[in-house]
Amino acid sequence: MSREDFVILVVGRSGQDAENLKRLIEFMDTPRVCAAKISNWRESLDGHRLEAMFVGPDLTSDEVDTLVAEVGEFDPNVSIVLPETEKVT
Repeated sequence: MSREDFVILVVGRSGQDAENLKRLIEFMDTPRVCAAKISNWRESLDGHRLEAMFVGPDLTSDEVDTLVAEVGEFDPNVSIVLPETEKVT
């Protein structure tokens, strides 16, 4: 597989939030970055292999748990970058 066969995916509830983070990652000269809503992340891969996923801070903890489980079933070797959560003391 060539480098062009891989994709980094940014997932969020709001398409605009995901798009904003996508642009930031592209600025770092990453070859292929896609933005998707949580409801259609698999379709947005468009035949490319998922290299990494950035999860937007607008998702609830239940949505994040579901997404992480889905990605784990899809490919357990995908790196997932999660938003920072507040610490409860």
